[in-house]
Formats: sequence, structure tokens, C-alpha cells
Amino acid sequence: MRHGREMRGDVSAVYDAIIVGSGFSGSTLGLILAKSGLRVAIIDRAKHPRFAIGESSTPTADFLLAYMADRWDLPALRPLAAWGTWLESYPALDCGKKRGFTYHSHVAHLDFQDDNQYSSSMMVAASQTDHWSDTHWMRSDIDSFLAREASLRGCELFEETTVESISRDEKVWALNAIRGRDAKVPLRLRSRWLIDAGGGGDFSSRWLDNHSDDDWMKTKTGSVFGHFNRVGSFQLHTHPATAVEPSVDFHVDDSAQHHVTEEGWLWMLRFRSGVTSVGIVRPTTHFPPVSSSEQARGVWESWMRKYPSIGELLQDSVPTEQGVLSLKWSNRLSRCRRRSVGDGWALLPTAYGFVDPLHSTGIAHALSGVVRIAEYLTDNSTVDSSSSRRWTEYDRQMRQEVEWLDLLVGGCYQALPSFDKFCAFAAWYFVAAIKFERVMARDPREWTNGYMTSGENTMRAAAEESFRGLSSQGEYEFLEKLRRAISPWNDVGLLEPATGRRIRHTAPPKFASRLHS
Repeated sequence: MRHGREMRGDVSAVYDAIIVGSGFSGSTLGLILAKSGLRVAIIDRAKHPRFAIGESSTPTADFLLAYMADRWDLPALRPLAAWGTWLESYPALDCGKKRGFTYHSHVAHLDFQDDNQYSSSMMVAASQTDHWSDTHWMRSDIDSFLAREASLRGCELFEETTVESISRDEKVWALNAIRGRDAKVPLRLRSRWLIDAGGGGDFSSRWLDNHSDDDWMKTKTGSVFGHFNRVGSFQLHTHPATAVEPSVDFHVDDSAQHHVTEEGWLWMLRFRSGVTSVGIVRPTTHFPPVSSSEQARGVWESWMRKYPSIGELLQDSVPTEQGVLSLKWSNRLSRCRRRSVGDGWALLPTAYGFVDPLHSTGIAHALSGVVRIAEYLTDNSTVDSSSSRRWTEYDRQMRQEVEWLDLLVGGCYQALPSFDKFCAFAAWYFVAAIKFERVMARDPREWTNGYMTSGENTMRAAAEESFRGLSSQGEYEFLEKLRRAISPWNDVGLLEPATGRRIRHTAPPKFASRLHS
């Protein structure tokens, strides 16, 4: 991997943008900006490859990847927009096939059981074929790949770099940093823009006085998670009627699996290499803070005992991490910052706010921020003015989008322990996602009603009304009212008795497939 020039403390390098964080969104932004002729530096405290928990893409994420590849002539990005093209172009880059979403209800101390009415499960098949399906991302692989691509395109990549001080004078940032673990090299970098692309916004909090503002969030969750080999197949636990499922046409293990309990849920994302990303997610009210590997192991083992079918899936599993903690934890996943834009700085969604892994919203939201900031920084009319209308609108959009995603996800937690209410409220996520995917299919440049239809006030008001009904209405009443509430946007049969909880191929033909043809 190409690294930045070695510079002494009395030498400055001047850039158009310094991006803090070389994860997939920071590196993708750097790749676009460098391809557009801007001078870009990417700095990161760590070094690739490094652990990052596996994540799941969605049709929206795939539309955005294919659009970026076409918009900025970046052929290296295009194969990442679908399972089949990924395998053809990057067989060594680990990923998993994701045909859709599955949700399975587990009751404490009982084996998982389903019936012909699918009372304990829901399956939503987003993708139409294996070739054009979504993917699970092995983040250590994809982050490293994109950082390398950004560097090859001209970004200066400074890994193992620690910021020492930051100042701003005459619309130029001056950043002093130290690079290297052993032979430390002082760096003085100057830039018109600072972009925080970190995973938690810590840089923004320390250096830009942009602190947390997330007490308002409905979703407050924590997690214990890791990567494992030899995780069992869940297909063996499903009802015989789902062994060959003509209404959705995909294997249950080719999905983002959500194992839902009365107190939270557990994800499973499976990769070609045999690795499975697994994590327990619970509201903080059910999640005493974890401060040691022993406590993390205690949470994990108690779940394996409490939910025997989950325990059986993991009974022969082996952690993939060697020489480090095999289980990791985050006591608060859901977070948000006060602002996403300031004087000469901006935050990508990964730094500004994150709700929760439920429904796999993270990758797509991050890429939507990359598209917008890339457009602004490559447009001479907005690049020097953080107070311009477009930047002010970006700040408004970020808060609106996190609030919307928080409602869509937070309502599902509010529905627990009722799996029926959980599946019913999840319909709001799917109608919003399907509507936005169709916008992407028509023209990925125009989001009249906002990312994930976050600006469609009629839909938001109806979803908020459903959220209020979670605590005051019984299951039957809630389901009937929600079915009527989603009807203006529901043309795929969500919550309809005729389809049950088996929804077939919700995503339109992908932008990537049209480009391919």
C-alpha cells in the first residue's frame, strides 16, 4: 500500500481536504475527490488490515455504489454493487451472499419452533437473483481494499497517525500529527477542509467542539459481538414448509439473519470464507455496562443457555481472532452529534450518527453521505463556503435522516416482547426502503423526498402514530391499524394474510445490472 510522503516538522503539505478515518466511507470519498483532481490526505490512528465487524449491504447501498462508479468513472467500485460481479472481479475479497432479511422469534428456554402460518418467522427477499443479490461485507477486507484504491488514485494515506494539535487561520486548517509507532515522523498538514469519517465522531468531539447530542434517541442499545468459524446452519431449525420456499426462493442462511427474543436480538451474517459475524444487541435498559472480556463472555454464555436453538448454532463455533479478545463490545451503539457541518469541516454519516444494526441501514446511509459531500467539494460554487445553502441543507438532512432511522428501528424495540408487533412495525422500514429504492432505480441523483423517504411528512406522521400505538393497543388492534396506515405505500403485500410473512423480491432491477447490460 502506498503511503504518504515522509515530511519533517518544518515542512508543510497543503491539501484541499484532509479526511480523518480510512474506513470504507472515508476511503471512498478520498477516492472520488482524488479522481476529480483534488489534493487529499487520509489519516488514521490504525493500520490496515484491522478488525471491523461484518456488515450487511442493502439494495440502496448497491444503487449508490454503482451510481458512484458511473458518476465519477471509478470502475473499481462497480463490481462491489452485487454478489455476482463481486465474485467475478474480486474472488479474494471476502463477502457473503445476501438475498434478503429473515427474522426468527426465540422464546427463553425453548427450542425454536415454527408452523405452516410462519408464526415465528418473517422472510423478505430483496434481491431477484443470486447474481444481482446484496452482499455481506467483511469490513477488514473491503476497508483495506478501498484505502489501497484511494492511495493508488493519488490520496496521501497516513496510517498509525495521531493528531497532536489543530488550528484554523484565514480559512485554512493547520494540523500537526505524529506518524509511526517506532520511528515517529512529525507531520504538518494544511487543508481547506476537514472531513470526519471516523466510526464514532471522537475526532469531531475533541478537535471541533462537536459533542454528543443523543439523549433524544428512541433507540439506545449496546452489543457484544465477534467473528466465528464453524457456526451451524439455521436451515435445519426451520419448519419443513420452509425447506423449499417458493414464495421467496432463497436459502435462509443467504440472508441477514435476525434472531429476535423478548429482550433484543442476535445477528448472523455468513461469509464465503466460512466466517460468520455474530452479535447480541439489547436495549441499554437490559444491558448492564460491560467493562471486561469476562463480563462480555458472561453475557454471551447466558444467551446461549437461555435460547437453546441459538446456543446449538454456536456450540461448535471457534472465534477467528487470535491473540486478541475474541469477543468485543460496545455499551452504546446508538449515537448522534450536535452538528454535521461547521466552518470548514463536515461529518460523514459514520461520524455524525448511527442508530443500530437492525435492518442494516449503516452502509447505505454512509454512502449517501459520501455522494453528497463529494458533489459539494467538487463544485467550485460550494467548496469554500460551509454556510452555503447546500451545506446548511446537508446539516438539516443529517438530523432528519437519523431521526427517521431512529423511529424505524426504535419502534421495533418498543414492540418487544411481542414478535407480532415487531414484524408489523418493521413494515415501516420496508415500505420506506422500497419506495427509496424505486427512486434510486429511476434516477440516483434526485431524492425529492430525502434519503430513505425521510422527508415524506405524511409517511413519517403515520409511522409516529403507529409508534405511539405500540404501548396502548393490543396486538390485533395494532396490526389492523398499521396495515391500514401503510396501505398508500404497500404494493408488495406486507402484513397481508395472503402473503403471510413471506415477501418476494421487493427491490427493483438494480442500477448495476442496467450498467452491466
